[in-house]
Amino acid sequence: MVTRRGLLASAALSLAGCAVGAVEAQEIDTSRADLPRVEILTDTEVRTYLLVFHAGQELMKGLVGFAREHGVVTGHLTGIGALSDAVVGCFDPETKTYLRRRAEGQQELLSLTGNVARYGNGPMCHVHVALGRGDGQAGGGHLFEATVRPTVELVLTTYAKAVRRQLDPAWGLPLLT
Repeated sequence: MVTRRGLLASAALSLAGCAVGAVEAQEIDTSRADLPRVEILTDTEVRTYLLVFHAGQELMKGLVGFAREHGVVTGHLTGIGALSDAVVGCFDPETKTYLRRRAEGQQELLSLTGNVARYGNGPMCHVHVALGRGDGQAGGGHLFEATVRPTVELVLTTYAKAVRRQLDPAWGLPLLT
């Protein structure tokens, strides 16, 4: 049984550990080559949507359709729910293609995360999922398609500043520019 005093002491030690970790992180040697490219997304209008999909709808088609219809140029999304017959993949850098597999049957959508950016003349949704089966096994990857069964609930936050994808010839993928 955890007492209130024990819980508070544990929390204090955890916070102290964070402070020590922060000092250690500052001592790590980093080079400019390791720093990511940064885009400020929130200097203009931000809008957040709750998207609720129902049984039988195709998730990726619906997501791209929503982005197109509402003029979404940049955004990020998260979600949960349940699906059937999803197609997920993993990128193979040797062949520069996705190895796709069908996750047949009912799957819990344990986690969905992704982004929206412009590619060509329209929106492109880059989405990854973690899926759970009834037997407790889990898997996931890049989501290509999935049928909603019975619902998927997504939160999509959009930004007015357009972020674009461009085909990277070295990888054969539309990467953020």
